[in-house]
Amino acid sequence: MTYLDKILDEKKREVSQLQKEKPAQHYQDQAHSLDAIRDFRRAITRGNQGIKLIAEIKKASPSRGLIVQDFDPIVMAQRYLKLGASAFSVLTDRLFFQGSNEYLQQVRRSFPLPVLRKEFIIDEAQIFETRLIGADALLLIVAALDAVQLGDYLHIAAALGLHALVEVHDRKELDIALEQGATIIGVNNRNLKDFSVDLHASAALRPHIPSDIIAIAESGMKTTADISLINQAQFDAVLIGEGLHTSPELRKLTWS
Repeated sequence: MTYLDKILDEKKREVSQLQKEKPAQHYQDQAHSLDAIRDFRRAITRGNQGIKLIAEIKKASPSRGLIVQDFDPIVMAQRYLKLGASAFSVLTDRLFFQGSNEYLQQVRRSFPLPVLRKEFIIDEAQIFETRLIGADALLLIVAALDAVQLGDYLHIAAALGLHALVEVHDRKELDIALEQGATIIGVNNRNLKDFSVDLHASAALRPHIPSDIIAIAESGMKTTADISLINQAQFDAVLIGEGLHTSPELRKLTWS
């Protein structure tokens, strides 16, 4: 089984439990009292000052295991804020990334930036849960959904006020994302089947993303040369997690 297969199998078990909690009903009951959504799209749109940073709060990964020994989401977010991050991404998957909904809530309460929930969404119950825990945006992965699901989930997210970052890995997935109405496209340089990284995946797909679509490069960037490559390709933003923690070069960069 690939990494993605294993993760999605676990998500099916998690969703079965989540559905029993009826998050859609909880949303209806609490909608009037939820915090207003912060504008994720506006925060990550490339401006005159150049490419934006979505800084990822990540403790571990399936391929690397534990990345941050003394993990504290608030301390990490504070450091990323000082670097000039425009938005945060927070892992909420527990089993494979050692994330949690609580980490997202802590970051959302403590800082003014919009927060993306980094999760493997395979059911609409997770979308309602995303709104309930306070996220401003969510991730939808084309490789984890069929085209109809993707379109439906984009509509549900929009109805709840959530922005959706639609992740693709190749031209076929990009075409599906665009056909279903995605307005924020993330090109993941990491192959979710074996977790190998190819930075040129982003550069190769960028010319095929329309100018009115927000374009984000995700994963695998560890040097200033990597950032330069993505910047020259005219991406709006980069989403970086492990690199901000492990790369001396990226830790010294100041973002717009």
